[in-house]
Amino acid sequence: MRAPLPGAAAMGLARVVLPAALLLAAFPVPASQAASAKCPSSTGRFAVWGAGVIANRKTPTARLMEERWLPDGRVEGLIVERRGQGERRSAYTGQRTIGSNCVAVIQRTLPWGVDRSEVVLDGRGRPVYGLIRNTGQVLSESWLPMATDRCNSANLNGLAVSRQVGLSQVNGGWSPNAVVQRERWTNGSVEGIALSSYGGDNESVSYSGALSLSPKSCWGTIQETDQSGRTYNYSALIVNGRRSKGARGYLYLQRDPADLTVGWLVRD
Repeated sequence: MRAPLPGAAAMGLARVVLPAALLLAAFPVPASQAASAKCPSSTGRFAVWGAGVIANRKTPTARLMEERWLPDGRVEGLIVERRGQGERRSAYTGQRTIGSNCVAVIQRTLPWGVDRSEVVLDGRGRPVYGLIRNTGQVLSESWLPMATDRCNSANLNGLAVSRQVGLSQVNGGWSPNAVVQRERWTNGSVEGIALSSYGGDNESVSYSGALSLSPKSCWGTIQETDQSGRTYNYSALIVNGRRSKGARGYLYLQRDPADLTVGWLVRD
């Protein structure tokens, strides 16, 4: 072990450190600035899904969004939203800011008003989970990064499994439902099996269907028919992955007025 520094050397060291300490005391770095330096700001394209309730009316709500975060803090995207039996959709623009607590605040301008999200970021600055902070709403969001490539039906080829949550209208009220699915896609056609519980009534059914994809888009509609002849309709957003690996999966929001469900189907 080295011997202690001689007194003169120690004093010299003090002379070096002391002015820096005085400088920091005179010009302190704001805590918010120091914290925000640890919060990287991400850009990119994201798929978002969320569900909740309009609290003052106890009306269920769910949404899908495709949103782009641009380098200058702007956002732009497309939203499809269910409120009770109704559906609405729109393109939108907005602005995001990154707070000192690594939370992104997003203000979106929509035809029906201003929408405000607060989203927690991961260590790379990517959004992961968020809340809609509009007064009177309780709605949480999940965020998934998307590749920038265009989508096609073949992106889904292979096996996908899912967990769906939602509500079905029964006798003027809303009753919970839950579904898990295992399905196989081939160039826009799907065959699968669904295990469901609607208000506690359990069922297992097979089904088939097809995806109709909008041109130059990752959005489309899916129509499925089960073995009993019942038909189901969905808005779908392919969550595009790397070109060599196809899609990560897809999100859907049910369009049938009496069923308000949202699901994330993960491709194997």
